[in-house]
Amino acid sequence: MRYGIITTGSRGDVQPFVALALAMMKKGHDVTVVASENFRDFVKGFGVPFMPVAGNSEQIINSPDALKLLEGGSVFKFFYHLQKATAKSADQSNRDILMACHHFDFFITSVLPLPVVYSIAEKYHKKCAAVFLSMPPIPTREFPFQAIGTKGHPWFNRLSYRLLGLGYFMIRKQIDTFRKELGLPPANVMKACLRSGMLAITALSPQLVNQPRDWPSNAHITGFFYLPPSARQMQKELPEGLEDWLAAGDKPIYIGFGSIPVPNQAKLYEALQGLLAHHRVVLGAGWSILKGLPAHPNLFATKHIDHDWLMPRCCVVVIHGGIGTTAAALRSGTPIIVVSVLADQPVNGAILEEKGLGRHIPFKKLSSDRLLQAVHAVQAPAIVANCKRAAAAIKAEDGVGRAVELIEEYSFG
Repeated sequence: MRYGIITTGSRGDVQPFVALALAMMKKGHDVTVVASENFRDFVKGFGVPFMPVAGNSEQIINSPDALKLLEGGSVFKFFYHLQKATAKSADQSNRDILMACHHFDFFITSVLPLPVVYSIAEKYHKKCAAVFLSMPPIPTREFPFQAIGTKGHPWFNRLSYRLLGLGYFMIRKQIDTFRKELGLPPANVMKACLRSGMLAITALSPQLVNQPRDWPSNAHITGFFYLPPSARQMQKELPEGLEDWLAAGDKPIYIGFGSIPVPNQAKLYEALQGLLAHHRVVLGAGWSILKGLPAHPNLFATKHIDHDWLMPRCCVVVIHGGIGTTAAALRSGTPIIVVSVLADQPVNGAILEEKGLGRHIPFKKLSSDRLLQAVHAVQAPAIVANCKRAAAAIKAEDGVGRAVELIEEYSFG
């Protein structure tokens, strides 16, 4: 059977699916990853077959309008802007996904291309599974839709998932146009997915979220999808001089916002200067284009860094709270400070704080004093012990292995 894994978005939306592809290939399956063109070298660098989709999310998210909306923090305004910004390439992207899917017998899709992939599966009578990397849109009484927060009354929690309709409204015209090209009638595809009984995998650790008792039998929480050690070694390219710099002093603080550009560099630099007076800092720019970064002997700045290698060597990690970076931080056993910007990040930060694994500061409230206080707070013995316990439990999980078992059962069932 030929499997197609279709995912779009940032590196955090792609790397877990590379891990899934490698695990499936190890078991002898024919697997291809379909993702944005700018991830071609990244995916193929692991020896995973790749097919491109039009669009470059890194360029789009670094536009002035996108950065302004990131600073505002409104998830609905931001994704509405992204929808408009990608409108020109959306038709080509959908056609690219359609052409790729002709090569596959079974589709595995992330949440962003889910309406398109599900429609293709419907048209050609093929099986499809969804993999959610953050809190899924599957209604439950145990926690609310992630745009709301982490807690609520059971009746309100289930009701809150109706907000999913607002998000789908932004893309419905585009999806209905695509379905018309396929010869399918208009439909609310997200509702159809939830009612279809399709396999739904949530790649979160039970250390972060427990499986809701009222979920349907087709929905599963498996654990995070981590790259195997051999694959991580292939990607470990350390910045020149970093090892010597680390060896020359105390454990540093790591700061990295991954695929979310820093929305206000002046605010970050002010907080950074306060840290550098007392601590050493490794700064990973990621997709941020940092201008005028202040030089300091306590600062080592780099574009990208292997989180699995660096984070265990740090005393604290300061991250945006995207689920991929959060998964790496939890596995490292290092105390975490989430400086959230939008989307699932505030929820992830709140969960970590509630579980005694770190602190949460919304980026809009970031200051030198707040960050220094948080750095001191997360190094308390209780939080350090909680982080080590959670890391040990996560290392004993096999999220990607469990997902492969579920996909195999569903494929041939």
